[in-house]
Amino acid sequence: AVASLTATGCSRSDGRVPVYPVQGRVTVQGEAPAGALVVLYPTAGGEEQARPSGKVKADGSFSLTTYDADDGAPAGDYVGTVQWNKLIKRGSDYVAGPNVIAKQFGDRNASVWKVTVANKPNELEPLAIKK
Repeated sequence: AVASLTATGCSRSDGRVPVYPVQGRVTVQGEAPAGALVVLYPTAGGEEQARPSGKVKADGSFSLTTYDADDGAPAGDYVGTVQWNKLIKRGSDYVAGPNVIAKQFGDRNASVWKVTVANKPNELEPLAIKK
């Protein structure tokens, strides 16, 4: 009886939903947008829904994170965005410039990038953005 009470007491009640690994690749005008941020916005549910995100690596690849590094995303339908603020020189410093991604991929309300995450490991179709 004690073992069953202990097992019940250890169940997760932190509100986390199951996530599934998600990897992808993105290029902009044939260039890997190293440092760009990919964010998935759920198409169903409210503002409190998780927004999986990932940073683009030098080779254009990315892995999504919802709770823990590279853990993936909950299953469902999303609209995806990419934000790439190239560094610009201002005086003797470098600062983030404006987002250089076209609005059709850089703005969640205008993005045409639709993503479906299944309850399994997911490899997204490569996204090639042309300006």
